[in-house]
Amino acid sequence: MIGVAMSCPRNVRRTVLRAIGIVLASSAFLSWPYSVLAEEPLASGGQPIDFIRDVRPVLEKHCTKCHGEDEQQGGLRLDVRDDALRGGDSGPVIVPAKGAESLLILRVTSKDASERMPQEGPPLTAVQVAILRAWIDQGAKWPAEAEPKGLDKRLDHWAFQPLRRPRLPAVRDAAWVRTPIDRFILAKLDSLDLRPAAEADRRTLIRRLSFDLVGLPPEPDRVDAFVADNDPLAYEKLVDELLASPHYGERWARHWLDVVQFGETHGYDKDKPRPNAWPYRDYVIRALNDDKPFGRFVEEQIAGDVLYPGTADGIEALGFIAAGPWDFIGHAELPETKIDGMIARHLDRDDMVGNALGTFCSLTVQCAQCHNHKFDPITQEDYYGLQAVFAAVDRADKAYDVDPAVARRRQELAARHSELSRKKTDLDKRTADGGTQTEREAVARQLAELSAELSRLPHQRLVYAGTVHHGSGTFVGTGPSGGRPRPIRILTRGDVKRPGKEVGPGPIAALSQRAGLPGEFDLPPGHSEGDRRAALARWITDPKNPLTWRSIVNRVWQYHFGRGLVETPNDLGHMGQRPSHPELLEWVAVEFRDGGQSLKALHRLIVTSAVYRQSSTWTSLSETRNRISERRGHVVDADNRYLWRMNRRKLEAESVRDAALAVAGQLDRRMGGPSYQDFVIEQPEHSPHYEYHKHDPTDWRTHRRSIYRFIVRSQPQPFMTTLDCADPSMRVDKRNESLAAAQALAMLNDGLMLTLSKHFAGRLERQAGAGSTHDARLVEAFRIALARPPSEAELSALREVASTHGLPTACRVIFNLNEFAFAD
Repeated sequence: MIGVAMSCPRNVRRTVLRAIGIVLASSAFLSWPYSVLAEEPLASGGQPIDFIRDVRPVLEKHCTKCHGEDEQQGGLRLDVRDDALRGGDSGPVIVPAKGAESLLILRVTSKDASERMPQEGPPLTAVQVAILRAWIDQGAKWPAEAEPKGLDKRLDHWAFQPLRRPRLPAVRDAAWVRTPIDRFILAKLDSLDLRPAAEADRRTLIRRLSFDLVGLPPEPDRVDAFVADNDPLAYEKLVDELLASPHYGERWARHWLDVVQFGETHGYDKDKPRPNAWPYRDYVIRALNDDKPFGRFVEEQIAGDVLYPGTADGIEALGFIAAGPWDFIGHAELPETKIDGMIARHLDRDDMVGNALGTFCSLTVQCAQCHNHKFDPITQEDYYGLQAVFAAVDRADKAYDVDPAVARRRQELAARHSELSRKKTDLDKRTADGGTQTEREAVARQLAELSAELSRLPHQRLVYAGTVHHGSGTFVGTGPSGGRPRPIRILTRGDVKRPGKEVGPGPIAALSQRAGLPGEFDLPPGHSEGDRRAALARWITDPKNPLTWRSIVNRVWQYHFGRGLVETPNDLGHMGQRPSHPELLEWVAVEFRDGGQSLKALHRLIVTSAVYRQSSTWTSLSETRNRISERRGHVVDADNRYLWRMNRRKLEAESVRDAALAVAGQLDRRMGGPSYQDFVIEQPEHSPHYEYHKHDPTDWRTHRRSIYRFIVRSQPQPFMTTLDCADPSMRVDKRNESLAAAQALAMLNDGLMLTLSKHFAGRLERQAGAGSTHDARLVEAFRIALARPPSEAELSALREVASTHGLPTACRVIFNLNEFAFAD
């Protein structure tokens, strides 16, 4: 019974336990001391009981069969608020704030079998009685959305429940625990009678950390220093060092850009380049390196121009809205009045809605464009209300100033210029006389001075971003809107030829009600286009919105362990998977939300844990107990869902390429700016052809980190695609992982790998010295590439390769080792 109470959310547990004490003390359990039941002293009034989560399940299980919609024995109905409070033939059964006097409590606790309810089935447990009593004592609050017609039972789904911090569980071996995360992991392993693996050795840990946090192999000297460091906090200091590296932002930006489907061409038929997409990529890198609070990071990407005006970040971040594919023909060559033009713009808004709600909330809202969502509580009206948020938004190059002071000055000058231009227009309409002519000349001089000052300001930068449609240029036939939102109507079956009623901007109503968020956006009449986006941004980042915080911590967890606590990171809804460790997900989400929303702090919490430091293989098999536990692990949890060891993970295509460049001594670490192009463009004026085979792999300008690669949608880079690079035309929450012969062939024969093998051999010859042997060079090669010395068997095999085929060929073999492409 107490175990059941302990499964309640933390903020309910004390109230339930106190009520159990009262119930038991008034019955046959009078001899139980209250101290056994009470977890800790209870503050006056207790903690709030939630009707939907705590009370309704008890009533549905035990009461509504006889007192519900189909049958109302004794004239009592307990599934409708007004009927329940009114009572039945015996009078009111619920007296708000007076649980002890309520007939409902008296009947479910009666010792007289003829009176005790329910008459059929087992009696209520002490915990269930305690919940009902505490709820009544707190006023018997029954929210409107819990009415049969107003409540969508799909809201009972775990992901839509309010976030609540669970209590840290007890574990058998508290000495193993390094961070609170470990308690949840170990408690689950205890329940399965599994033991965690031993901690990985230091060479493994520094390589694992380096690839996880910065996406590059560790420098050999840094490995040696870490292995020899006797400081008990050496590991934690290494974590802080890597998180402070500017390469951290480059590494984690790649994960983010996968999710938002960032690309630098439009996609579709013509797939024209977007030469100004890169500032958004640089914004993401910079925001991650600056450890910008996640709430602001989200808000800037949806409405930075409104919520943080005058900042470069507030403009560059809007590249998020425009990150996905765009139909150039449907927008630039077809007017919006044509059916194909309507379809193109409908699909464009659909992409914006899907990207925003899918990225930040992990919801599949796009399922509701043709009909109400079949699984999640999202209606068509909800979906088109979200489309209305982006009703005035298109994708285009947007001018902005990097320096906020310049931006303010430009705005002041532009406002003054506009004012004087209107005045000049008025003067031009007047009858010419001496005074008017003098005034007209003065205004003309001021306009010329303002124009000259504007021209002296630094040139503005361009970013391809979400911006209002203006009815000119690429936006054919829209008319000069000045940012006025298009009317959005519900489309029957998603058909633009069958428009229904017009809808205004709004959130997902049912989720808003469940979370206690506003059910509609508070927008004044005549509001601006940006006000809509700002309202959506605030709704997403509201601390009460549970999806946002669950989504981001689950994504970060996945990139560290190879799988999320929820294995469907883009879908936390009914069609997604349930979490493997529900309470751990809740605890980390609350900790992240309420602890400053620092992604770096979240990384630190995860990577300093004991579960993260485990070996991916059992290193203590000489112990009989460990050997038995490993066998049990393979039987009970063969796919390591519960993390009794670390997962060995395949490096992403970008990490493999960057590691090869770094090992060969050819990595250009310059940050930011326009992307490098590892292709030659042919026929750029119509439908560009991106010819990768014509690129010179020795071109040092392309030896930058892969995050700065120009990403083409229609013609992916062959080498990177072979290594399972993300498809930029899709929102990739988790990359496909394959092991194929084509990957080994690419690593052996691709032009870049041939070039880097030669550079690697040259580096070894320089570092080992003119008179060095193959053995010395190969030992150094292993130290640089794999952070360890070779075994005698490895050295012997590579010595033969180097002697017969040359040192560059031996370097190609090292690049092809599984160990080079995996992190243990």
